[in-house]
Amino acid sequence: MKKIVFADIPMKEVSFEHDAVCYAGKGNAGCSYPDKVIFPVNAVLAEKLKKDDEVKVVLLKTLTETRNANTNGELFQQELDAINSKIGAHISYETIETDFVETKPNHEKRLRAMLSKIEEDAELYADITFGQKPLPMVLMCVMNFAEKFFNADVKKIIYGKVEFVKHDDAKFYPERPALYDITSLYYLNNLMGAMEAPSGEEALKSLDSFFAL
Repeated sequence: MKKIVFADIPMKEVSFEHDAVCYAGKGNAGCSYPDKVIFPVNAVLAEKLKKDDEVKVVLLKTLTETRNANTNGELFQQELDAINSKIGAHISYETIETDFVETKPNHEKRLRAMLSKIEEDAELYADITFGQKPLPMVLMCVMNFAEKFFNADVKKIIYGKVEFVKHDDAKFYPERPALYDITSLYYLNNLMGAMEAPSGEEALKSLDSFFAL
């Protein structure tokens, strides 16, 4: 099955030396990849990819005057290619570039651009660690559309958490990393949209049932 990965690319400057962390055994994603990564989803892909898998990575770049997204997109590709050199999956990269403007026309532009990357019967992965705040909301819409109309299988939505701690050199470094699988929020959002109940009380009981799973 084709794998499609949506990755939010950071707008700030990042580097392996300063920003890479190891997520093994930290958080709820069940990831045990032992090496450091800048981009959390690459730790997941290191364990999910298999030889000869067909993988399309869609780099979601938000354009700013610094143009950091372009450099960071190259870093993403270098990082995943290095991981894949020991696996042998067939990875292609595509880019969606949009302005840092949170208007309805720009949201539509992002949505339509992302939907154009969807293929029938694909497995979907997403990393929402970086990027501007509204982008995960658009991604939720894309995945819901893909699941309904393209028979997509939403596998993992990943969020990598770090805490930036100031050191003696007056610089902030990422520490205490944790990798979270937040796919359940996608299904919670779908439940809210599809839920029917005769009263608010009954709706809350249905919600209790969801959280009990």
